[in-house]
Amino acid sequence: MESPILPDNVTLIIADAPPLRGIRQRVQQLAARFATILSPTGGRLLYIDEPGNIVTVFISPEKPLSNLWSWTAGPVFDPETGIHHFVPPAGLPFGYHSGPVNRWNHFWSRVSMGARFVKSDGPVVLIVCNVLGLGWLGRFSEDIAIYDCADEISEFRQASLNREAVLAQEKELLGRVDAVVATAGSLFEAKSKHSKRAELIRNAAEIEHFRSALAETPRPADIQELQKPIIGFYGYLADWLDWPLIEYVVREGTEFNWVFIGPCTRNLSDLTALGNFHALGKKHYAQLPAYLSHFACSHIPFDRTPLTIHVNPVKVYEYLAGGAPVVATSLPELDAFNDVCRITNDPGEYLEAIRREVAGDTPDKRLNRSERVKDETWDSRVADYCSLISDLLKS
Repeated sequence: MESPILPDNVTLIIADAPPLRGIRQRVQQLAARFATILSPTGGRLLYIDEPGNIVTVFISPEKPLSNLWSWTAGPVFDPETGIHHFVPPAGLPFGYHSGPVNRWNHFWSRVSMGARFVKSDGPVVLIVCNVLGLGWLGRFSEDIAIYDCADEISEFRQASLNREAVLAQEKELLGRVDAVVATAGSLFEAKSKHSKRAELIRNAAEIEHFRSALAETPRPADIQELQKPIIGFYGYLADWLDWPLIEYVVREGTEFNWVFIGPCTRNLSDLTALGNFHALGKKHYAQLPAYLSHFACSHIPFDRTPLTIHVNPVKVYEYLAGGAPVVATSLPELDAFNDVCRITNDPGEYLEAIRREVAGDTPDKRLNRSERVKDETWDSRVADYCSLISDLLKS
């Protein structure tokens, strides 16, 4: 594959993105690679976290209390990554409930940043990663604007979100940007109806990072004493998981240790009381292959909802890159992996599928799974993005 190319002196702004220092997701992966491409050409990359609000800073580990004053430092440049990073001030709650509140929050973010970021002497590209990013359009006199759509945001379950208000803001956003990039086929179909141009650029994995799980590695200390085979999951332990399914397999699958890694938004005391359920909390991205290498089987127990049916799970690429067997609930984006994943929504069948995968696993099967996703890299996705940006700048 040819190296991705962007015009010289491009200023790329990624706004309303998941916190740069939070769990490493799609947007952080793309940003890291964009910065590498831009640096030799005189370009600059500004990464703006989603703003959060004066309530979330007290309850969210991803938007800590320091967000109340981090904005005073302005955009901070990290010479190691080549990224200018700005954490906006905490705004008013209910941005997902009210267009005027969202406009005020972004007005305050724009004022607080002021003119402290100097653009390159070239085209300006704005990528917004959330419907609330509507508030950044026009702020940078951008040449093109793109909406990176990874979720059906209107379907998130939170009291501060008004579905109709979100849909209205998203419709306006889609009508104003030059293109929408969707991560799933269903999102592509839905959003392309309202945008001038749509592209399907799915998620991926840092393949070589997770392929390291194919080699024998020492057990991390917090799973050192677990003698039974480990059935593993990592990611947010949130409402979009199928918790009744999880409780069933943990109760019935007593021959396994069920290890869950990631930030948690719910009370897990009933599960931890069972003895074979282990919630280890958030781990650094660099540590994940060490845990993955000791998963006898991995799984993706997503609840099937109007939110999750549009998800293209990053973890399926990562699990497979590491060679682990994968059992998952039925999601449209997993259909392409039917040859290497066992998919079912029935709790009994889910547990039996895990048992069969653990019993029948071999080193050759692990290598074949890893080979299956060897081309599903973030580098390839960024190359697709660069082609889109270059094309839009020419038109």
